[in-house]
Amino acid sequence: MDYPKLISIFNTPKIIWHQTDNTIGIRVMLQDVKDYFLRVEADHLRFSTVLNDKEYYLSLYLFGSVIPEETTHVNLEREIKINLIKAFKWLPWLRLQDNKEKCPYIILDLERLYEPSWSKDKRIRIVVDEEHTIAKYARQKNIMIDDLSTDDEESNDEWLDGEFF
Repeated sequence: MDYPKLISIFNTPKIIWHQTDNTIGIRVMLQDVKDYFLRVEADHLRFSTVLNDKEYYLSLYLFGSVIPEETTHVNLEREIKINLIKAFKWLPWLRLQDNKEKCPYIILDLERLYEPSWSKDKRIRIVVDEEHTIAKYARQKNIMIDDLSTDDEESNDEWLDGEFF
């Protein structure tokens, strides 16, 4: 049975978003908005406005949790900037929305791509060159490298079976 396609009576604004270690920035690309409604919950954002006799509505289920009380927003006449504070800081969001489907009206801000601040610190990088091999690093950090053994080879801990049984 063929059902008719659902058609929304609302328009959806274009969204450009970016993230930092602590925040999610959302830009609603609508010009000359006088009045709008914005409601932010821990995992949900709602936005609506009327512009030139067109009704715009946006409902986003967010990828991660935010702190609604610390949300800030400002109308810049050419766009509306919304700044959300992440509830779990330093965890990158893979996408803005919870669902995996790509939405044509949500765009990642390519001028502000996310790079974690801890990866910018050169002091904590592990450098492995010819002088410092992986085996030497493993010995220094007391890391046991687990090699896969076959059934016909004797396991490294089979000698323990003879000692205790």
